[in-house]
Amino acid sequence: MIYLLAFFCSPLALLFTGKPFQALVNLILYILSIVCWATILFAHAGFVLWAIAVLHAVLSINNAREERRTRRIIAASRVR
Repeated sequence: MIYLLAFFCSPLALLFTGKPFQALVNLILYILSIVCWATILFAHAGFVLWAIAVLHAVLSINNAREERRTRRIIAASRVR
C-alpha cells in the first residue's frame, strides 16, 4: 500500500515511512516536476523528474523496510 502512495505522492509516502529529510528532497523534485509539466516546453523534463522522485521514494522505502527487518533479526539473535 505504501508503494502505491509512493507512486501518486512520493513525499507523503516517505514521511509515513519516517524519512523526513529524504521527503524534503523528494518534495523539491516533485515540485520541480509539476512546474516543468505546467510549462509546455519542458513537459518531458517534468516526466523525468517525476519518475526520478518516484524511483527515489520506492528505493528509500525498500531500504527502510530492509533496515527494520535486519534490526529485528539482530534483536532476536541477542535474546538467545
